[in-house]
Amino acid sequence: MNFFEVYSRIKIKSNNLMKLGGGIWFLDPPKDVSLDGYRIDDVIQYTDGIILFYFGIVVLLMTFFAIKYRARPGHSAEYDKGDSKKNVIISICMGMMVFLTVDVVIEGMAFKDLKEAFWKFPKGENVVKVEIMPQQFAWNFRYAGLDGDFATADDLIPAQNQMHIPVNTPVVIQIAPYDVIHSFFIPNFRVKVDATPGMVNTLWFQATETGRFEIACAELCGNSHYRMKGILTVDSHEDYQKWLSSQDEEGEPEEDDWDDDEDEGVPTYWGWSWKEAI
Repeated sequence: MNFFEVYSRIKIKSNNLMKLGGGIWFLDPPKDVSLDGYRIDDVIQYTDGIILFYFGIVVLLMTFFAIKYRARPGHSAEYDKGDSKKNVIISICMGMMVFLTVDVVIEGMAFKDLKEAFWKFPKGENVVKVEIMPQQFAWNFRYAGLDGDFATADDLIPAQNQMHIPVNTPVVIQIAPYDVIHSFFIPNFRVKVDATPGMVNTLWFQATETGRFEIACAELCGNSHYRMKGILTVDSHEDYQKWLSSQDEEGEPEEDDWDDDEDEGVPTYWGWSWKEAI
């Protein structure tokens, strides 16, 4: 049995205790509705647990030493420069213990997640590809049309701040900003990727439940950063096809929920061509 199997068993028991304790351990995060979101939660919970463990040790030791070495009649304080061989060995051992249980384990968990999930970009005809170009202060989305290619006449560009994807289907996004740096963040999916000027970043995720979820900008991008929000709608496969068909029809575009009257509209130049992830 390796470390990750042991940790998974401990995590299940700790989650049960969390429920009994009213969620004190973990402050009620948004519901995870993504295929690999649990991996992010595992790293966060392990980090919180280790921090609490060492914080508890420090508090107990401080309390113990404060009582043991308190000022009292017949006792004078002793001065110790702390450079004795014993103190040096203790300090090194404590530092290595913290390093091995915090840095090495967290790095190992994170790299394991990257290797097993986040770096394994899905390929195939069932993959939904979406280009995202944020601007101050709105989200622009573009879908490839029937030809499967971007920057062609049949591209689908829905109303600003509105993104639709089908449930239980891998979604690959590529993102680059129209102006300043932004950050695409969907809390319920544990998904976050920066939109950096001069770069095209790629990310993938998969929804496991239908519903409507908030998209937020997690990078300060100007004086109206607070209202740069959007809606991700996860549809059933049938509803997603209906939505795609509705985008081809002429008529009024669907309205967004954020009163973005100040936006300049969808930019006509996106500035890059789709690049398949390696």
